Amino acid sequence: MIKKFIKSVIGDKNAQRLRRVQQAFRAARNSWDISAGNTHNEIDRLIFTNLMAVHSLEKNMVVNNGKAPDKYNFNTLIENTSRIIQAGISPEDFSVCESAAVIKSALNSLTGHDDDKAQLEALITKYNIPQNYRGGIERLSRSEIFAHNNFDFHGFVSSRHSIRKFTDKIIPREIIYDIVRDAQFYPSICNRQPCKVYFSDSETGAAKLAATIPDQFIAKGRIHDALIVTCDRALLSPAELNDQEYLNAGIFLGYLVMSIHAHGLGSCLCQYLQVNSKQYKLKREFGIKASEIILCFVGIGELEDEVLCACAQRRPVETVAIKFDE
Repeated sequence: MIKKFIKSVIGDKNAQRLRRVQQAFRAARNSWDISAGNTHNEIDRLIFTNLMAVHSLEKNMVVNNGKAPDKYNFNTLIENTSRIIQAGISPEDFSVCESAAVIKSALNSLTGHDDDKAQLEALITKYNIPQNYRGGIERLSRSEIFAHNNFDFHGFVSSRHSIRKFTDKIIPREIIYDIVRDAQFYPSICNRQPCKVYFSDSETGAAKLAATIPDQFIAKGRIHDALIVTCDRALLSPAELNDQEYLNAGIFLGYLVMSIHAHGLGSCLCQYLQVNSKQYKLKREFGIKASEIILCFVGIGELEDEVLCACAQRRPVETVAIKFDE
């Protein structure tokens, strides 16, 4: 009723412009709430602070040739890890296991600190924190780092194309886990790994995901399965917002589509505008946290024996790699 009245007064085109302005203000307000910490609860902030501190500790060990700084407040890190568990986070959660592993490795690199070592071991024993996480540093030979480099990388990356028509087979969760597991090796800010992937391996759930892809990207009925990629701003500081979430997501998406390609599947990236009133509905529908922003849809699926692809010619390399001192 109100919408019809507004249209009758200002006209249909102006009503559309007004809606876009309203959506822009709503998106800006949401970004402000996030940057101000209003959507970060206390446990999110504690996890963020602890992960920042333990990764800083790891980097210090690299710089100091394997040894942690002797004058370091290990007691605070251990107490914060304990508080995370007491707040209801599972001792098997990444934030707990990562913290315990890094602190333990750092303490083992130092003489003394007997009280800190005893406090950490008591925490590990009390909550049965898994000990299969690697933390601190590892020494790798050059041959180990480049052990898998003997393949045609140019051929691999240049053979990947955006696919816009798939078979109707839904990708099993085991394959999705394998794809995402490989993509997780993307370099992320201070190893916080804020990107997430939402998927379904049921016919109904996959169809619901595929239906969220905007019409301009795909003809309906050609994509039967899709992923939603998000970035959790709770793992970023207010100073990093409005840039790092997009930087991290861009790097992650590059790894993700190449991992999909390596698994013999096709993909199509579909950008998602942040100024979009449907974002809040999508978050509720798929159980996405308020602190996460939806960044991209990825159509995924098996290819038919023959597919049509856009040529998508790349620019001449000299116009991209620019030598500035000539």
